[in-house]
Amino acid sequence: MVLQLGGMEPIDRLIRRIEKAEVPLREEETRFESIKEKHTRREPLTSEETNLVLELAKKAEQWEKAVESSARTEPEQTLPGC
Repeated sequence: MVLQLGGMEPIDRLIRRIEKAEVPLREEETRFESIKEKHTRREPLTSEETNLVLELAKKAEQWEKAVESSARTEPEQTLPGC
């Protein structure tokens, strides 16, 4: 799936996807929270903020795929002691 603004994925849907994935945001956490508040107040996002949401949504999508893949891994396929 390609993540885009405008036609395919509205910002609110991308924000929900990021939250649902529970991807660790690290240093972007504060900026993401600020963007969510700004979006809730219906203030326009800057292009930098929009790009960050797109970037985080891509990370969330990759995170979800990794979690799914990990869940399918059989215990005997993992290294002992891990």
